[in-house]
Amino acid sequence: MAVIELVFDPSGQDRHWVIRPNRSLSWQWAVRVYAVISLCCAGIGIAFALHGFWTVLPFAGFEVVVLGIAFYLCLARSQVREIVSVNADIVTVEKGRDSLQEHWECPRAWARISLERSPIAWYPSRLVIAFQGRQVEIGRFLAEQERRELADELEQTIRHKDWRLMPSG
Repeated sequence: MAVIELVFDPSGQDRHWVIRPNRSLSWQWAVRVYAVISLCCAGIGIAFALHGFWTVLPFAGFEVVVLGIAFYLCLARSQVREIVSVNADIVTVEKGRDSLQEHWECPRAWARISLERSPIAWYPSRLVIAFQGRQVEIGRFLAEQERRELADELEQTIRHKDWRLMPSG
């Protein structure tokens, strides 16, 4: 599950959807879990080395390094944010982790929301905002139902004539 938060501008002129993966483990807890697993692995490796099986140590060290890389990659990926903004004239998509890494915008009147089904049945769909042959995919980490709901909400907001009076959610 991911988190989709709808934020209104104080003036009521803009709508922003902040989309991010559900982060079930903080960096602090990840370091703690990694430390406990590493200590256990190192302890087992040392115990085997003391009994004459010294070849276990390089494998235990390799295991700890690979686990650390896996933890880092998973936690870094959980920090991604996508912000979809709709105002009276423009649809904007901004993506990034710690800083802005991708910026895309198009005129609201020409924006097209598309939920593209995969030709492979068990692959997830793609939620795309398109304009004149250019497109940007959003919500890649969303569950299928969340992706559908977001597509409907974006479509209603973009197509609604007086979208400031439209109810949220």
